[in-house]
Amino acid sequence: MACGGCKRRRAAINNTDDVMGGYKYLNDRQIKARLENYKRKYCKSCEQRYVCDFNMYQTCKNKK
Repeated sequence: MACGGCKRRRAAINNTDDVMGGYKYLNDRQIKARLENYKRKYCKSCEQRYVCDFNMYQTCKNKK
């Protein structure tokens, strides 16, 4: 995609599977929303999906 008026192409943004997304200054509501999207996308078969919070996400991510 072109970036504004100069019509030059930028390098693609590296999307990761991390909930934090490379940002360290997120408020609690933003983290919770990103975690819900992550669980909807990647944890479809997990039986603890509905009770998972950020701490459980971190332990699960470290196991993988």
